[in-house]
Amino acid sequence: MTSFDERGAPIAESESMLTKAYGEFKSALGYEDTAIKIARASEYSNQILTEDNKRDRLYNNGKATAEMWKTLGIEPMATAAAAVLKEYNNYGVDTTAQYDQETGLMLNFLQPFEANEMKAHLQTLGLTAVFEQMKIANEAVRSLISQRGDERAANAAYDIKKARKATDAAYDNLCDRINALSTLDETGKYDAFIAWWSQEIARIKQQILNQKPGSAGDENDNENGGTVSGNQNQNQNGGSTDPGTGGGTGGTGDEG
Repeated sequence: MTSFDERGAPIAESESMLTKAYGEFKSALGYEDTAIKIARASEYSNQILTEDNKRDRLYNNGKATAEMWKTLGIEPMATAAAAVLKEYNNYGVDTTAQYDQETGLMLNFLQPFEANEMKAHLQTLGLTAVFEQMKIANEAVRSLISQRGDERAANAAYDIKKARKATDAAYDNLCDRINALSTLDETGKYDAFIAWWSQEIARIKQQILNQKPGSAGDENDNENGGTVSGNQNQNQNGGSTDPGTGGGTGGTGDEG
């Protein structure tokens, strides 16, 4: 948006016919940027993935350690290992399951280890810290999933498609008004801005939309002569292509 602000704002703010249209365009663009940012992968998703990987490694490490001692048959580790592996077999947590499902399964799996007898077995095998950290990571996943759900609910009003349509409409309205003033003006005060903006549109089409010069997408601009082109706000990825608008590429990357 910076480039448009620097060149277009002085014109928009000096003409009453443009002031409202320019304000509506900036407001719509800000709303679209917010919608795009929300739609991208939530920071909570990255944290969930980290904690999920941690609990999976701890779960597998605990099982591998118990299996080792059981195979070696050295007491009292062998007896402790048998007791621990029994719980592994009873619950069989699937570490590839959906986050919520795995969280519930692991919560049930960890419950027996709260008993003093099982705590003693873990201590014998040197797994006390492993199971404590497993419990902490599992609770972290549960809490983060809940927080991500609250975030999504709070931002449900931001609809990207509607936001983009609103931005396009506001932008077209602004361009129509600039063109109308340019047609009526005999001083040429809009010419420099219009020439610059036409170059920006050509650059966007060629560099971002991958349109070749002289393609069907350029024909209307060539016929317009000294006018600004409307509805150039979206690129192939769905985000904003206005120079310096700050709009993103759209899309989401949420996991789980």
